[in-house]
Amino acid sequence: MSQNKTTSDEVPPLQPPAAQSIHASSQSDAASVSSTAEDVNAPYGLTVAEKNWADIQPDLLQRGYRLRPRYQPGWVGSWVGTKKKPEKCEDSIGIRVSGITDGIVMDAVRMKDGTQVLLKLWNDEPRDAAELPVLRYFSDKTGSSDPTNHCVPLLDTFPVEGYSDIFDLILVEPLLRDCRQPPFLIATEALSFILQALEGLEYMHSLNVAHGDIHMGNILMDARALFPKGFHGAFNLSPGHRFSEKGVKRLTRLQVPVKYYYIDFGSSVMFPSFEERALVLFNAAVWIPPEVQANKDAPFDPFKADVFALGLTLLEELRFQYREGLGFLMPVLESMIADNPDERPTAREATVRFRTALASMSRRQMRKKLGWAKVVSLPVCDRVSQWTEYIKLLWHSYKYGLPKDVLDVGIVS
Repeated sequence: MSQNKTTSDEVPPLQPPAAQSIHASSQSDAASVSSTAEDVNAPYGLTVAEKNWADIQPDLLQRGYRLRPRYQPGWVGSWVGTKKKPEKCEDSIGIRVSGITDGIVMDAVRMKDGTQVLLKLWNDEPRDAAELPVLRYFSDKTGSSDPTNHCVPLLDTFPVEGYSDIFDLILVEPLLRDCRQPPFLIATEALSFILQALEGLEYMHSLNVAHGDIHMGNILMDARALFPKGFHGAFNLSPGHRFSEKGVKRLTRLQVPVKYYYIDFGSSVMFPSFEERALVLFNAAVWIPPEVQANKDAPFDPFKADVFALGLTLLEELRFQYREGLGFLMPVLESMIADNPDERPTAREATVRFRTALASMSRRQMRKKLGWAKVVSLPVCDRVSQWTEYIKLLWHSYKYGLPKDVLDVGIVS
C-alpha cells in the first residue's frame, strides 16, 4: 500500500507503518459519527475525534508526519463501490474513542526515516500537566543513554496553530506494542520482562519520580526489532477489530533483544530530591493500594504505591502466579503487594531480591516452558499452538543464546 494514496486496498498486516495504530477499533459508537446518511463510508466513517486529526493532517505533513490514508483529504473507503468487506480493509479501522483515550492519540509515520510513531494531544491542565516535564526529564541526553531507563522517549513536541482551544501541544513518542503479543512462553522471556520492569521502576524512583498508574497498559514493548517490516498497531488494543498477523514477518525475543517502556505519566509526581519527598493525595490509577482504599482522602506514599501496583500487575494481569516455572519468584512478588506499605520493599530492594533469585537459576530452568497451573483452562488449539511456538523458542535459545540481560544479571548489594 502506497503511503501517497488516499484510499487503501485490502491489505495484509505487514504493510508499511502508515497503516499502524496503537489505539484503534473496528468502528466508534455510531452516535459519534456525524451525517452517516450522507457518508459513503458509513458506518465506518470518521468520528468527530478523527475529523479533528484529519483537519490537522496538512500541518502534520509540514512537520514531517503522515497519518494513515483514512485521514487524508477526500478519503473514500477502499471498499466503497466494490464487493470487499469493510472490516477486511485497513482504512476501515478508526481510533478508539472511549474512556481516557478519548481520541487523544493517533499513529503516524515519520516521513524522513519511515519510523512508526505515536502522536498524543497534550494540554497544560491538571489531568495532563505532570506528563510533559517527566518525559523531558527522562529524555535528556544523560537519561536517554542509561540502559536502566525504561521511560518512553519523547521524540518531539510542537503546537499546531489555530487549535490552542483543543490542545496545547502534540507529543511524539515511538509506536509501541502490547508486551503480551507475542505471549511469554519460555521462562527467560518472562524473566527479562520482570527484570526490565523492576530496574525501570528503580531508575525512576532513584530520580525521585513516582509513576502513579502502573498497570499492563502502561508497560509496552518496543517491537521494531521483532517486526522488521512493521505491524498493525490496531492489533494492540482493538480486540474487536484485529487484523490477522498470519504471514507477518516476526522474529522471536531470543533472536533479537527487545526493550520494555513505561508510558503515560499523567498521574506521576516528581520531587526535587529524596529529602523533599512527600506524601500525596490520590489522583487516578487502575490499581489502588490498600492504604488508599481505606481512605481515599488520606495522603499516601506514591513510591510504595508504585511497588504495590507493579507487583499486582505481574501477579494478576500477567498471571505469573499461575505460570509453572516461575514459582521461585512468588516470595519477591508477593512481598510487593503487602497490605502494610511499610512492609513492602523499595523498588531497589525488590530488584536486588529478584536479581539474587535470578542468579541462582540454571540455564535449564531459564529454558523451561511457561506452563499453566491446572486452575487455568486453555482450549486445546491454544495449547497446541503454544507448544509449537515453545519448541521454536527452545531451539532459538540454543541457536542464538539466552538474553544477555538475564545471563549477565549479577547481584547488586
